[in-house]
Amino acid sequence: MLSRRLTLAGPILAGLPRNAAAQYRPEEPGTDVVLLSADSQAPSVQAVTDVAARVKTSDVRLRAEIGPDILDSASRLAERPVGVAAMLPSVSLVYMMQVGLPEHIAFANRFIGRMGVSEFHVLASRQIGDMRALAGQKVAVGPRASATQATAAVWLARSSLQVEPVFLEPEQALTAVLRGQIPAMMLLAPKPAGLFLGLKPTDGVHFLPVDVPPGKSVGLFPTQILPTDYPFLAGGQGGGQGGNQGGIARPVATIEVPLVLACYNWSSLTPMFMGLVRLTDLLIQRGSGLRGFDMIADVPGWQRFPPVEAWLARGGPAAGTVTDAARRQRQSAPPESIDTSRTTTSSRPVPPPDTDSAGASPAPPRPPAGTGLSAAEKERLFQQFLDWRRHR
Repeated sequence: MLSRRLTLAGPILAGLPRNAAAQYRPEEPGTDVVLLSADSQAPSVQAVTDVAARVKTSDVRLRAEIGPDILDSASRLAERPVGVAAMLPSVSLVYMMQVGLPEHIAFANRFIGRMGVSEFHVLASRQIGDMRALAGQKVAVGPRASATQATAAVWLARSSLQVEPVFLEPEQALTAVLRGQIPAMMLLAPKPAGLFLGLKPTDGVHFLPVDVPPGKSVGLFPTQILPTDYPFLAGGQGGGQGGNQGGIARPVATIEVPLVLACYNWSSLTPMFMGLVRLTDLLIQRGSGLRGFDMIADVPGWQRFPPVEAWLARGGPAAGTVTDAARRQRQSAPPESIDTSRTTTSSRPVPPPDTDSAGASPAPPRPPAGTGLSAAEKERLFQQFLDWRRHR
């Protein structure tokens, strides 16, 4: 069986079957940074492939891996002794809170930069006129704890729309919609998503308009799916709220979800911190060709990796490199004892908890209310959470 551990070769990584993510082996020596995908779905794997191919260099020993799901990838951010970064959708922090991660764990994560954007596609039978018509019906929301399911869970909860979630692979979901077995499916992917390019006007489906949910921003932005993105939208006759109405091709409103490069908020005195800093400088030097990459863009709900924040505050590229900013942080950091003996947080991936359309699940141990935790206490809490995930 294929190992879950992968090389940097982009085409090889993109071509691996999804069950490659079901394996695990200990960290290999000589690695500075591990780059994880949000899940094992094709859009997430392709995003990691593109970044790995772009920044591959002898300066940073980078290893790319397929993450089985968001919760597993987020948990691995605190591994030692290498730096671990994961390419997660911006809704991940809110989703982690919905499924019960303690706040001190979820918000110990930071983001290095915006790595791209994906669009939320809701494909439905033409008998379904809008999102509200899906209330109480079966809707394919992607595999559990995938980028699609996390986005669906956050959007549904914020929009107060109750559906019966069905956790299918995208290909299975599309087949079920086309056969009339379920009325709709959701997919988070950069447009145009290859899954939908083969659709025809005679298939009797269309995209439903999706609005940015009300309330506090969670990093979702309005955008549109254009008829030029998908040929089936521009031909034939059809009703509904978007795509093709009476033979006139029209845009469909939807939401855009940024993809962030997430990492743990390590002390500046750790080797993990410096590995992530070196990766950041490589991205700044080589990332300009990546679709949607932006080191300056803010992502609501996320705090920046401290050396990136310091680098931007000093003027960005005009002030030197992120490594320069990191060295200044190390020089001013108070002496402290750093434990680098633990190399991994688990021996194998842990299945995500069962979640409903709002993302609810049994909650893990939480810190006492109203208490301020030291760095050591937060670390102990994090290890307790990992033990909880392994044995629940």
